[in-house]
Amino acid sequence: MLFIIGLGVDPKNTAPIFINYASSICEKSYFDNFTTFVKNSDLVWIEKKLNAVPVSREKLEDVEHFIEEAKNKNVCLYVYGDPYIATTHQALKVYAIENNIDVKTVYSSSFINVIFGETGLHIYKIGFVGSIIKDDINSRNYVYKQVGASLELKKHSIIIPSGYEGNVRYLLHELKQAEINFKEEVFTDYRFILLVSRAGTEEEKILGGKLSELLESEIELKEPFTLIVPGTLHFTEEEVLKKVYKILPSQNIKPSTLEIRTQKIIEKCRIAIKNAEQDSIIKNYKDVFENAFLYIKDAEEAQHKGDLVTALMQAAYAEGLIDALRFLGEKIRWE
Repeated sequence: MLFIIGLGVDPKNTAPIFINYASSICEKSYFDNFTTFVKNSDLVWIEKKLNAVPVSREKLEDVEHFIEEAKNKNVCLYVYGDPYIATTHQALKVYAIENNIDVKTVYSSSFINVIFGETGLHIYKIGFVGSIIKDDINSRNYVYKQVGASLELKKHSIIIPSGYEGNVRYLLHELKQAEINFKEEVFTDYRFILLVSRAGTEEEKILGGKLSELLESEIELKEPFTLIVPGTLHFTEEEVLKKVYKILPSQNIKPSTLEIRTQKIIEKCRIAIKNAEQDSIIKNYKDVFENAFLYIKDAEEAQHKGDLVTALMQAAYAEGLIDALRFLGEKIRWE
């Protein structure tokens, strides 16, 4: 008999009780160490608690080996998460049944249902789910097209990174490169993205923001981590993100003329202040530049709150203060 048992997303705390029975009757026990990332602490626990031997991809895909053992013995394959999220395990089940081997499946939590539960996104709006492989152009292009198709249907996409080792910025740069190539407005600067690391565990971390904002951040996430591209959000989905995680979702709308104008003034003022410091102008007008800096800060806070009119006013005040120094004979460099 072949047992295929899911251990859930946090094996030490949420593994099904059935594992006690399975470990007592199985003469051979294996653990899938290929289809998902497993923490070292979990791996040690699995080996000791379940007396299971980790198996590589080659061993896992050698289905005939499993079948031969299961003909005369109780064989157990433990799987991180839920058994049939990975097609490899489904293929093993089918092959076993074709060879008259009884298969007992024990289901458990998977990262899919945990991610939707934790973020508050509606699981019935799920669209594309797939992996992206680091430095693989075909994989990147495929993901780009599939996410685009899901967005047209207003559905959520889940991207599972492979090989990135927690380097979120590298992943985002690859997606941005795909946007530059295809120009179909899938991964534009204003695309809202969610990042979920180690979902359902004590080390869980959930972040969100526009693609441009996340690219500017120094983000390193522990594996396994997942990138979610939400489709159109229901107000109840927005409510969870705002109230639970303090994430302010954007509905992937292009920046308005007001936003663009405000941002340009803010960037222009920051450059002017930096140049004034290099030109030794600031030391003679400390109060002016201090107030200009505070206006810029107020403008950015207003931007974050969505008060674009106030943001533009504050940015314009900063610009006016700095520009007024021309009348005192100072040469301000804005670029």
